[in-house]
Amino acid sequence: MRVLFLVLVFSFLTLTSAHADSFSFLAFGDNRDGDETFKLLLNKASKEKNIAFAFNTGDFVSRGSESEYKKYTKIIGKYPSLNIYHVPGNHDMVAGGWRRFNKYFGSHYYSFDYKNAHFVILNNAFRESFTEKQISWLKRDLAATKKPLKFVFFHKPVFDPSGFYNDHIMDSRRMAERMILIFKRYKVGYVICGHIHGYGHARRDKIDYFITGGAGAPLYLPSQLGGFYHYMRFDIDGNKVSARAVRIFD
Repeated sequence: MRVLFLVLVFSFLTLTSAHADSFSFLAFGDNRDGDETFKLLLNKASKEKNIAFAFNTGDFVSRGSESEYKKYTKIIGKYPSLNIYHVPGNHDMVAGGWRRFNKYFGSHYYSFDYKNAHFVILNNAFRESFTEKQISWLKRDLAATKKPLKFVFFHKPVFDPSGFYNDHIMDSRRMAERMILIFKRYKVGYVICGHIHGYGHARRDKIDYFITGGAGAPLYLPSQLGGFYHYMRFDIDGNKVSARAVRIFD
């Protein structure tokens, strides 16, 4: 039986006594070949209040070329307040694009802390990208953090919440299963991906999985099932996390 989770507003409670100042961040992805929609997204997103930073979940260019990277960085450069962190997507890394990702954005996987949250960015653009070295790093990183809220970002999801694109996920199903077990073991609360062009959400084993791939590329899903252009806003207030999809075209 296929279960579809399509709800635009969520509120989650992480059981911890920790308290931190409130903050918000945005997430969006898959803007390739959709510059005009992406510009509208950035313009709308830049008007959001109290945003600490944003994440692009990958596929921000089509063919990994230098000219595309320059064009993309010029577009986002007009919105410095968004402070965008980047996740490598498969389109970004082809044809030597991985070198240009290094040049413009740095490491392909990394993590950082902000207030009471820990953020992890991974590279699973291709099967050979997600190595044992990266898996080992991920486990060490999650084991070391003391932050109560854990968010993990990567491009290709470990499953499709909608059930329509079960083949449009991580290249290695075995590795996807390992990642799910790692998320459970280290109590990751939120996993945010792109790759599937649309919006989706599912909750499994107390972990919330989101798809945010509606930043400009051609949409895959019917509009009533997540096929709409959007970005996501996450609001953190102490131990409370709220998430909602914000449509670009109301």
